[in-house]
Amino acid sequence: MTEELEFTGERFTPECEREIWYEHMHRYAFAAPFCAGQQVLDAACGEGYGAALLARGASEVAGVDLSAAAIAHAQQRYGAAQNLEFHEANCTSLPFADNRFDRIVSFETLEHLEPQDEMLAEFRRVLKTDGLLLISSPDKAIYTDKH
Repeated sequence: MTEELEFTGERFTPECEREIWYEHMHRYAFAAPFCAGQQVLDAACGEGYGAALLARGASEVAGVDLSAAAIAHAQQRYGAAQNLEFHEANCTSLPFADNRFDRIVSFETLEHLEPQDEMLAEFRRVLKTDGLLLISSPDKAIYTDKH
């Protein structure tokens, strides 16, 4: 049995309920058809639920996250999938060859990094020239200013 990863408010876990569950899961549900049959990078994958969801249709998925605890949890919870692997890594220094991925998904990551240009440069480096980047970031007016 896999232990739950502690919910800190910064990292979503599938045990969350109501609005936060829908906000996070719908992004991966939207991305899944674009990732079917593709080599996918889930950048800042957190505890791995989204990478595992994408792996259901993708040819392969690599999840990366800066948190060693999140990656250990992801490997324990989802690591049995043959086409899914997890790596502890920074999105500004990815451990992959150039032109490696057909798709990159990175949801709710950009706003957490100061070196945003470096992250985007790494995405450009590892994404194939005909690849697709799917990225999301919260609307500051809704999630910060309104509260």
